[in-house]
Amino acid sequence: MKKFLARLLIFLLLLYVIGFFLSGDWSVSRSRVVKADRALIHSYVADLHTWPEWTAWTAARDPECKWSYDGELAGKGASYSWDGPKLGQGRLELTEASLAGGIEYALDFGSGGDPDHGTITYADVDGGVEVTWKMWGREDGSVGHWMSMVVDRFVGPDFEKGLDGLAKECDRGVPGRIESGVDDVLEKLGGE
Repeated sequence: MKKFLARLLIFLLLLYVIGFFLSGDWSVSRSRVVKADRALIHSYVADLHTWPEWTAWTAARDPECKWSYDGELAGKGASYSWDGPKLGQGRLELTEASLAGGIEYALDFGSGGDPDHGTITYADVDGGVEVTWKMWGREDGSVGHWMSMVVDRFVGPDFEKGLDGLAKECDRGVPGRIESGVDDVLEKLGGE
């Protein structure tokens, strides 16, 4: 039994040391063709108030989560924060937003480290607009370097769900977007 424990300890120590030689950089990217006008797509992407409706990180996933919004209503300078038992805490801020280029954002999970960064971009293709969601960052330390190797496996499916949700929202068309916008305004007026 002592030999086994000694070998296990050496193996774990070896894994720990190897981790320092791995890259801590990671990136995740997913794309989907959305059959909608670029302006309609951008109206959802640049309005963070809609993200809990179409991304994978919804109220259904964490019913106790609280979202708060700061800065601009939409576009560059808009931000939102969340705090929930399942989704944890974090803050996302749009650092760039344009109909031509899509959005860029900084994402902070409150860890005190550098924020992660991401983009959602658009490219016109036959039959719609290819929407590409990309995020990248860096994890420090041996364990962080090992974790950076599996970020795509964990975050990629959420990006896919988000892009599917965006496509479903866009399928409702402009009347659906206007209706949801009116509902949001009425809800805010009723809550004051």
